[in-house]
Parts: sequence; structure tokens; C-alpha cells
Amino acid sequence: MKDWWFTYSPFDQHDFLARVLGRTPELVAAELADYQWIQHPSYSYVVPAQGMKVQGSLVAMQLGDDWLLDDEFGIRFSYYRRIQVSVKSGQEMRQAWVMVGGPSLSWAIQGQEESQST
Repeated sequence: MKDWWFTYSPFDQHDFLARVLGRTPELVAAELADYQWIQHPSYSYVVPAQGMKVQGSLVAMQLGDDWLLDDEFGIRFSYYRRIQVSVKSGQEMRQAWVMVGGPSLSWAIQGQEESQST
């Protein structure tokens, strides 16, 4: 069984993925239900929000990707948390990992300009 990562803007850009993963993976269009994307100049993130949807992409994970992503997203500093969710891709539902805002994220963005929800 393949592991997937659900990624959203700006983290679904080929240059970001190439820098972090060392390759440019294929992106598969997907949608995450009951979450909201919060656009912030420094740290975009998603949070649970009933009835909302986040458009993004699925990336097939390879050995070691989880370590690279955890490091990039500051998992050990609690900027983000990696959780497993159900994501719709075409007519299929797939289990995927997603980075959601962690407890330290509010500290990291404190005092910066207002975020914009979309």
C-alpha cells in the first residue's frame, strides 16, 4: 500500500518539492474536506473547519520523505503536526498525511501582518 502526502499551496509547488524531497514528484489533484486553508506570508497552514474544503495535491511518498518533511515543517518544534486524514482524489478516497498548524505556530506568526482565510 502506497503512503500519500496531501499538500496545499504554497507547498505543492514543484520548486518547493524539489528542494525538500530532492526530486519533483507527480502531483495528483485532491481535495481535503472539513478543513480550511489559512494563507499567511510566512506559514500557510490548514485547520479543521466543518463544511470547508482545501484544494491541493497528493504526492506519493518514498522512503525517507517523512523525515525530510517533518524537518522542513518544524515538527519537532511543534510549528506543524503531521496527521492522517481521508482525502478525495477523483472518485476515490485515500488516506494521506497532511501538515496542520501546530501549537507553536501561533507563537511563530505573532506580531506579523494579518492572515487571510480562503
